[in-house]
Amino acid sequence: MKVLLFSGGLDSTALAWWQRPDACLFVDYGQRPAAGERAAATSIAAEFGLRLETLQVDLSALGLGPLAGGEPAALARAPEWWPYRNQILVTLAGMRFVAEGLSEILIGTVATDVHADGRAPFLRTLDRLMRLQEGGVRVVAPARHLSGPALLAASGLPASALGATFSCHVMEYACGRCRGCEKHRETLRSFGLRSDAKASRAAPDRPDAARAEG
Repeated sequence: MKVLLFSGGLDSTALAWWQRPDACLFVDYGQRPAAGERAAATSIAAEFGLRLETLQVDLSALGLGPLAGGEPAALARAPEWWPYRNQILVTLAGMRFVAEGLSEILIGTVATDVHADGRAPFLRTLDRLMRLQEGGVRVVAPARHLSGPALLAASGLPASALGATFSCHVMEYACGRCRGCEKHRETLRSFGLRSDAKASRAAPDRPDAARAEG
């Protein structure tokens, strides 16, 4: 059984289309944009015909940076760093699915990731750690040698699916200003598509603001 850690963002959506996992797992760990991510993940999984499971584990008190509503940590190479996030998410996926015959956890890291938990030494170590435990579960990053655009090309993800993805780091609705929204906008532009995230720059931060997927 293969399970994909699924946020509804560009990279994990490309992996969902490309790898066709047996299940996708969305984790609300207390990140500020969780509601937007969950909505995107739910919509995309349904469109792709994939099983989606969700977990809610509130770690907001332990977060740092804009994802947690705080200042970036001095240790961070990019502002959205959340301490030890990937090892927590992999552990939660293992706990949730090991009794169902879990064999692989797919994680959507790409070659341009700057955080230590998205780089090869960490991924090899985490894979070995999981394999040493009951179930012998593997941790696999199929796109670890690809950039984000190269992953989109390799996956064959239809351009029509890009607009359903969500990449904002700070809000339930795309802010249009954070690194995630900027990446999303540039990606859609490269496919000749328009992101409505620009419009949300002037929009008030209110629940009824028109949602633009980031």
